[in-house]
Amino acid sequence: MDTPQHTRRLAAIVFTDIVGFSKLTEGDEVTALELLAMQKQIVQPLVQESGGQWLKEMGDGLLLSFPSSYDAVRCAIRIQKAVDGINHLVLRIGIHQGDVVQTETDVLGSGVNIASRVESVAPPGGVAVSDKVQRDIAHHADLFTQSIGFPKLKGIGDGFEVFCVTNDGLPVGRSHGKVEDSDRLAKRKSPVLFVAAAAAIVLAVVAAFYFKPSGSVELSAIPSKSIAVLPFDNFAKGEADDNFANGLTEVITATLSKIGALKVISRTSVMAFKGDNRPTSPEIAGKLNVAHVLEGSVQRAGEQVRIVVQLIDAREDRHLWSETFDGKFSELFDVQTRVATNIAGYLEATLTQQEQARIARKPTQNMAAYDHYLVLLQRGIVHIAKRELDTNLALAEKVVQLDENFAEAHAIIALCHLGYYWSGIDQTDARLALAKASVERAIKLAPEAAMVHTAKGYLHYWGLGEFDKALVEFGLARDMEPSASQHIEDIAWVQRAKGDLPLAFASMDKALELNPQSDLILREMGFTHIVATNFDRAIEILDRAILLNDSADYYGLKIDAIWARDGTPGTALSFLKKAQGIVGRDKYLIHEHRFELARGNYSASLKAVESIKQDPFLSQSRVIPKALARAFVYKRMGEQEKMRPELESALGMLKRMANENPIDPRVQMNMGLVYAMLGDAEQALMRGRQAMALYPLAKNAVNAQRIHIQMGLIYLQLGQADQCIELLHALKDKPLGMEIGELKTDAAWDPVRDHAAFKSIVGE
Repeated sequence: MDTPQHTRRLAAIVFTDIVGFSKLTEGDEVTALELLAMQKQIVQPLVQESGGQWLKEMGDGLLLSFPSSYDAVRCAIRIQKAVDGINHLVLRIGIHQGDVVQTETDVLGSGVNIASRVESVAPPGGVAVSDKVQRDIAHHADLFTQSIGFPKLKGIGDGFEVFCVTNDGLPVGRSHGKVEDSDRLAKRKSPVLFVAAAAAIVLAVVAAFYFKPSGSVELSAIPSKSIAVLPFDNFAKGEADDNFANGLTEVITATLSKIGALKVISRTSVMAFKGDNRPTSPEIAGKLNVAHVLEGSVQRAGEQVRIVVQLIDAREDRHLWSETFDGKFSELFDVQTRVATNIAGYLEATLTQQEQARIARKPTQNMAAYDHYLVLLQRGIVHIAKRELDTNLALAEKVVQLDENFAEAHAIIALCHLGYYWSGIDQTDARLALAKASVERAIKLAPEAAMVHTAKGYLHYWGLGEFDKALVEFGLARDMEPSASQHIEDIAWVQRAKGDLPLAFASMDKALELNPQSDLILREMGFTHIVATNFDRAIEILDRAILLNDSADYYGLKIDAIWARDGTPGTALSFLKKAQGIVGRDKYLIHEHRFELARGNYSASLKAVESIKQDPFLSQSRVIPKALARAFVYKRMGEQEKMRPELESALGMLKRMANENPIDPRVQMNMGLVYAMLGDAEQALMRGRQAMALYPLAKNAVNAQRIHIQMGLIYLQLGQADQCIELLHALKDKPLGMEIGELKTDAAWDPVRDHAAFKSIVGE
């Protein structure tokens, strides 16, 4: 096994944290998101100017290092002065001198842990330093500190004295036990500042007495048969070993989820508590609404594995049971079974015979294959992004090469093929046939495995559009793993596709109980609220999702929600620019093109089109060649001589795509639109109707309508307003929320804008 390269050095370590960030996240997600960007913008240049190193960002916290304690303290003072007065950007800063171990993938060392603990006792807006740092800076006449005693720091056995920096009126934290009377180390603050600090402490105590944080959970009301498996600590610290630790966390979570009497929190939601900065057990209990947590550590050396687990009553932070397992990697399945059985016993959750059999099942005898499978589990098994699909498919095929009878690996291969198909990357019969073959193989090998039924469910859902059959398969998977949020999520997505939005929302709520920190569930809830035209609610939920995952997809949905809500491109474009500043200029260019076109900024619209790297632009409901996007602009400008060659170029690209995959409704519909703009009514109507036949409304209550509404544009291009109105009547009661922004702003709809059916669709 390769050992990752690492460097060890002595440094002054600075740890920062935004005060009240978690509470702010609950109340004003947009402001919190902006704060993270603002913090980086302000702090990073100061660190560079002070000769420091930007080591790591951890949520709202920063980990920095400096060659000397003096440099670290001077920079911390500058940081606090720079953020002073900025609304909500209130920092605590802790500094310690110690070892830093930097690997290819992480920053480690006891010094890092101690710096984070010192930060926890710094006052809001203040800087706390350890006694080691104090000794280093004591001879510098321009630095002033005051002792706050010997605080009890979590996880630190030997207590030490902590000091607060008092330069420029920085605040002093509350006293912790004995404070040195002499000036041996500390440089005292003035009496006025002492009084101010004491007053602040009194106010803080009063506030803590009278006000409870919003969203707090009464610990005594939490169901006792509930548990979260916290991320296993990896003592080996290599990347492969970290994958093993994360995979083991997922496997034990999945094993416990087979027990019907237990509520088990998804691994997705507990990964926020990975590492040394884990909250206390009662805090975790409140955040996840669980009574118990399972903590563990793993150390692997070749085939030898040591796993230590302990069960804790999180409400009382009370140890219940612990055990150490020393053995071979090949004995891992026995360990998983013993852990699950012991936990069930302690929580008085009676196991049925079926549950005992599911817990004891060994998916493979080939441990090399299982090693790769653990990596797949921690990556997630359902994706639609090409990069994720490519990686998962390669990993799953490697597992099958090692063990051709590994049913779950065949199931994941099927899910990858279905991901390519559903996302529009490859909507061909050949791709669907590959998915079918892998599902059939998995079912034949292990019909008792939940993941196999997940794959079969997605074949019916994503591949065949057979929703009732998909619900049967997802229901079987849920029965096998009743506490796995994945299966409830899958059911919700099918209910949405059927148009049963109230049922879908109810299922999402249940899934969120088991996976409260899931950005995916929040994203899909936001998307569903857009579909249901609840735009303000969608934006609120998407802001929560963005704080957990600020990927481009999440911002894109919020752009659509703002666009649909406001009905003008201005506010949506403003947010788009802000989002591009976070995730990159090359994102949302098709939106930028549409917004600038609607505003009459033709040169800006064309510039956005030229910046698009993907040609054609692909989404689940659209295939747009760049030439067609340019043609839209030239048509609006009235420059027919420039429009026609662009249309002919777009038509050539679409014809080539149709030859490769004649059953893609997106391609056929846009071919129809191009023919309409060229004046060929016969071809336009034929292609449009073919697209609607390929994707009938019964096939998907959300996505099919997004294809059908485009037929209205074909009718309008041909001057057939009556046929467009007839189409609008057929669609006015359908969930068309995702299209409303474009309908409100695209001038192509002007001929029917005042008609009752159109107004009904856009909510006027």
